[in-house]
Order: sequence, then C-alpha cells, then structure tokens
Amino acid sequence: MRRISKKNKKGFTLLEMMLSIAIIVMISGLLVTLIVCIKDSFMTVFNQNDSADYAMLFARGFEQSFLGKVVNETSDPSYEYHVGVNGAGSYRLFCNSHSVFDTAQSRTQNGTVEKWEIKMGYKWDDSRNMVLYKVYVWDNYYNPGKLAYIYEGGFMIPHFSDQIGEITVSGSNIVSGDTDYKDHIKFKPA
Repeated sequence: MRRISKKNKKGFTLLEMMLSIAIIVMISGLLVTLIVCIKDSFMTVFNQNDSADYAMLFARGFEQSFLGKVVNETSDPSYEYHVGVNGAGSYRLFCNSHSVFDTAQSRTQNGTVEKWEIKMGYKWDDSRNMVLYKVYVWDNYYNPGKLAYIYEGGFMIPHFSDQIGEITVSGSNIVSGDTDYKDHIKFKPA
C-alpha cells in the first residue's frame, strides 16, 4: 500500500477558504464605511464653501449698489432694498423691484426649488453712520431647512451727517430672537 504525504497536497481546505472570504468581507465593509464618510465630509465642506460664496455675492452686490446710490446724485425719490423671489422662483436682491444682479443658482434634484434660500437683514447705526447687514443662507439640497451660513458685514457712509439723505430700516425679523435686523432698508436722498 502506498501512503499519500501531505507535501504533495494541492489547493486549499474548506476552512482556509472560509477564513479568507471572511477577511475579504470585513475589509470590504470597512472600505464602504470609509468611502461613505469621505463623501459626507466632502459634501459638508462643499456646501459650506458654496453657501459662503452665495452669501458674499449678495453682500458685495448690496454694498456696491447701495454705495453707488448714496454717492451718486440721482433724481429717484428713494431706494428700497430687500431679498425676494422673482417670477422663476429664484432668490434675488432687489432695489425698487428691480433685480440688482442675476445669479444662475443650481436647483435641487427634483428641480422645484433653488439650492439655497437666501435672506438679508439690515440695520442702520446712525451714531457711526454705518449700514450693518447679515446674509442668511438656508440649505434646500443636502440638509433641507438647515441654516448653512451667516455672513455679517457692514460699511460706513462717509459724510452722511452732511445731510445727503435719510436711511430707514423696516419690515420683519429674519430669524427669531434677532430683533435688530429687519428685511428692508430704504435710502431717501436729501
């Protein structure tokens, strides 16, 4: 009779196969979890940067338009600024019902609403001749309804005490608890 030695054995045993499959499944599970975490992190940073860009766009548009109206003598009786929704459902900065600038904001996946809901609050500090404002950006895409970014800014109007006009702030509060900032600001040249 002939004996079979273990040295001539070829292939894997069932136990070795099951162990290698279990290791592959565990590593695959860890990789999937890692990929999901990286995607969530990317989307969070992307949304923060995108919301900050939109907030700064509205802030700079407001500053340049408002200062342009105050500095340049015009025949219009007054200028009123607010953020509203135009006929296409897009958020725009308006001056006397005319859009200050046009933005091409992306829409949500189903295409029904803008990616960002944007509102501005205004405050007039007559002791320092400063217009203060806040731009609020709510997410309608990744975390619907969540306040994504608040941009605060302001600018001084030099020589405003020389009777170049009158500034009033009116309307409602943008967020509850913040009663200083209203949603309309009006400049009336002297």
